[in-house]
Amino acid sequence: MLRHKSIASGLAGLLFMGLFWSVAQAAPITVPTGLNPGDQYRIAFLTTTTRNASSSDIAVYNAFVTAEANSVAELSALNTTWTAIASTATVDARDNTDTNPASAGVGIYLLNDTKLADNNADLWDGTIRTALGVQSDGFGIVGTTVWTGTASDGTVGVQNGSIQGLGFEFTGDRRLGNSGFEDQRWIMGPPSPFSTFITFNAHFYAISGILTVGDGETVGVPEPAPLSAMALGLLSFAVIWRRRAAEITRRRQT
Repeated sequence: MLRHKSIASGLAGLLFMGLFWSVAQAAPITVPTGLNPGDQYRIAFLTTTTRNASSSDIAVYNAFVTAEANSVAELSALNTTWTAIASTATVDARDNTDTNPASAGVGIYLLNDTKLADNNADLWDGTIRTALGVQSDGFGIVGTTVWTGTASDGTVGVQNGSIQGLGFEFTGDRRLGNSGFEDQRWIMGPPSPFSTFITFNAHFYAISGILTVGDGETVGVPEPAPLSAMALGLLSFAVIWRRRAAEITRRRQT
């Protein structure tokens, strides 16, 4: 019985430390690994919340993603602007986000320390380096539907003469993307039965303004504390196990 209790105690400790580690790891990483003070970059994320695509005013979607970013302490602390990677009939996503390939731009990263694109041209060349499936809280999500209104080159979606930007003005499909893809479907997914119903709620992509790594800023952000805590948990387990084993041996000898 004593042996079983020691095992249970040790396993419980390990489980707790494991949960602590996994939660800590999910915290948004706002300064990518490998950058140095003075380097510039941008951050993109997938919203955790959803909304419809009924407005033709791009400012509505920018306000939506900004409100979500500001609800996350790590993102709010960046003091940057946030815009939706989305198009309406009159505004292209690449202009709304200042990622027009006509300008070089900077590297774009996700909140799990992976790179989405090297620059503006890379973002709109038809593929991205990794799926844009990391949410504002740092957690990943398996492919989900995203309102974009956008073609693979960053301009408003148009098919058979029908404009697919977000808003009520036009009949026909509205362009959707999917956060599970790295090819053009990330922004310009296949026709969807929901795409004609702009009151359908879906996620949005968001991108920050240009950020600059500051002097003394922690690069990569994951704190060493969780790892130390896990090590302490393992050490405690080992100490408890040795003490219990010694006690069992002593009792058997007596």
